[in-house]
Amino acid sequence: MSERESQHKLVKVFSGSLWQAQIIQGLLESNHIASILENDTLSAVTSPYATLGGEVWVLVYQRDRESALKLISTNKLSSVPYN
Repeated sequence: MSERESQHKLVKVFSGSLWQAQIIQGLLESNHIASILENDTLSAVTSPYATLGGEVWVLVYQRDRESALKLISTNKLSSVPYN
């Protein structure tokens, strides 16, 4: 994988409930960091029953990882740090 390709790889910066992930996503987007929500079954993010359990992940591009983690940490929204 080239350096350019690795910067476009998606990495996990947060894991938690759907509502927590949506707050994190809003924080990132308001700071011009693109993100997506995902979990082990994509339907859980769009399902009306998604809040019944299961983890939702916030993913960002590798190039934005450090900035995203800093924002999450600074705003005391991190429950699980990712390396």
